[in-house]
Amino acid sequence: MTSARRMTPTDRRERIVRAAGELFIVHGYTGVSMEDVLAAVGGSKATLYRYFADKNALFRASVEALCDEWSRPLHAFSPSDGSLADNLVSLGEHFASVVLTPQAVSLHRLVTAEAGRIPGLGEVFSRHGPAAGHAVLGRYLRQEGDKGLIEVPDPLQAAAQLYQAMLGDAQMRLLTDAPHKPTEQEVREGVVEAVRVFLHGVSVRRESA
Repeated sequence: MTSARRMTPTDRRERIVRAAGELFIVHGYTGVSMEDVLAAVGGSKATLYRYFADKNALFRASVEALCDEWSRPLHAFSPSDGSLADNLVSLGEHFASVVLTPQAVSLHRLVTAEAGRIPGLGEVFSRHGPAAGHAVLGRYLRQEGDKGLIEVPDPLQAAAQLYQAMLGDAQMRLLTDAPHKPTEQEVREGVVEAVRVFLHGVSVRRESA
């Protein structure tokens, strides 16, 4: 009979972070104590504090882990044989499937509420959340630029602008609990229109006399 694998320090830390993240999403930052986390994972208080000096440190680690977990599918994006526009729309829909979920919206609200009070929280969220998406999109824009299909002097800046254009309105409505929530169709239409404007612009071309 094979014995179960012994839990390593890394395993234990991941278990604590995962349990804490689930609690924070449901109950908010102020609604979760270190004792609540300890009750969820078991073990001793000394072990918990060996990994995390306080709740702020645990919250930052939880935000980082959640963002990394949710964005992991984006890093595996592989362009299809379709058009540039089709691939950008596909990327936008991938982003939407990550950042517009109820869990992601709840986390975004939590971070916004606590970022001014918890040192380093905003940086962690930005680096592992939006910046990670911008990097994936920017890498694709750079690849297409190298092929001569588009001209983008700063792919990362262009990616951040396109990302915001694709999802900014829908995300803001969800974050602020606006009366009219974006439907899947509206989200897709917003992504498609943002890609169209990005690739073709909105200026009127006048025929010369």
